[in-house]
Amino acid sequence: MQPRGMTIIKSCTMQLWPSDEDAALLHYFFAASGGDALARMALGYRHLHGLGVPKSCWTAAAYYTPVVEQVADLSVQPGGSNLPYVERIRLSVLFSQSHKVDRQREVVQFYQDSADKGNVDAQTTVAQVLNYGMHGMQRDHSAAMQYLQRAAEAGDVQAMGHLGNMYANGLAGEVDLAAARQQFESAAEEGGPTALYGLAYMHLTGQGADKDPEKALKLFVEAAEQGHVDAHYYLGVMHLQGVGVRRKSVQRAFSYLMLAAHAGHLLAMYNVAMMHLAGKGTLKNCRPASLLLKLAAERGPVAANLQQGHEAYFQGHYKAAAWHYLQAGEAGMELGQSNAAWLLAKDYVRAEGQAANVTFQLLKRSAEMGNVASLLAMADAYFHGDGVNQDWARSSAIYYEAYQERSPEAMFNLGFMHEFGAGVPQDLTLAGRFYDMALHTSQDAALAAAILIPSSIGDDLFSNDFTC
Repeated sequence: MQPRGMTIIKSCTMQLWPSDEDAALLHYFFAASGGDALARMALGYRHLHGLGVPKSCWTAAAYYTPVVEQVADLSVQPGGSNLPYVERIRLSVLFSQSHKVDRQREVVQFYQDSADKGNVDAQTTVAQVLNYGMHGMQRDHSAAMQYLQRAAEAGDVQAMGHLGNMYANGLAGEVDLAAARQQFESAAEEGGPTALYGLAYMHLTGQGADKDPEKALKLFVEAAEQGHVDAHYYLGVMHLQGVGVRRKSVQRAFSYLMLAAHAGHLLAMYNVAMMHLAGKGTLKNCRPASLLLKLAAERGPVAANLQQGHEAYFQGHYKAAAWHYLQAGEAGMELGQSNAAWLLAKDYVRAEGQAANVTFQLLKRSAEMGNVASLLAMADAYFHGDGVNQDWARSSAIYYEAYQERSPEAMFNLGFMHEFGAGVPQDLTLAGRFYDMALHTSQDAALAAAILIPSSIGDDLFSNDFTC
């Protein structure tokens, strides 16, 4: 859609023409009015943080809600197959730890070889990787079922539960509720939580078993006691609707749904958000509602930009990677912002004279959502004058923010700045304290501190007019 592309170019100034925030917002408004999910998320994110628009939690929630409803509809389809799987790859971490590009594929290959040789645990693990299409492997339900059948025949309870789920949802052929129930019942006798949940769902809905809400409740409780997230969700729904329980309890429903929401259950996140907005079962509170809606929206199709960015990066298509990360970043996804900033900072892509400024703005947005690494990068930018006017005082203030998040790098840098009076009063005692904290927090910081402390604390090598 053309308005989307123009918005990102104008907003992120990736071309020669100047940034035009008003035009970007106008494009987003019309695209959102037409139902564009990325535009709705972008406006929701901006209203949530007051970026170029009035800060309004309720307006943000209004933009996020229809996106989450669409994502929720996709999630209830068999296997949730229309929702993208996104690996949480942070390029700065990947680079700093010198990970090999194909490392995850090598690990999966190791498990696959082990599974082929009869390792039951490996068979179950590989089956789930194939079911979801994770770690560089293409989704293949048929192959997944073959591995699960072998593991189930060997008596693996977890495999039986997953196999029952595949039969019940027709993930590798026709729906076979009888076969699903057989697997569920066999595994449930051994206390398998996935099987207990599957059997409970059958009794709740009457699909494949006698409809018996009371029995369903009992089985859901058994599964929930073992931490099964879906079981927590349905216990919440049953208490909310008064099904299978002695009486409705909105408060108990909210408690169960909160447990599921905190574990990332999409439908629970949506329902808890709606309860917060309506003050149902809890106090009316927009802030947690909008944050849950944002997280839920970021599980939908727009998030595919992140995975496409990863794939483009590993294939050496850095411009395409930056483009996908920027789209995700515009939708408010912190990982997209930080990865795009990293590509720009490392000169993998060029922004025609605007790279430093664009990088800083991306880091700022990422830091506002809690990324300490981006906070450190902002402080570095102010220290060196990279993309912003050099300002040691501002740099030290941001390092202090990162220090409060227990960042060893911030501790070390504050020690350095206090040692030489760079942007802060020179204070060798305080410098020593920061170095000491860094020393006990990180091995990397410890090495740097060990090198500097003998000379810096014992001798005043630099004067107060220290400059970079």
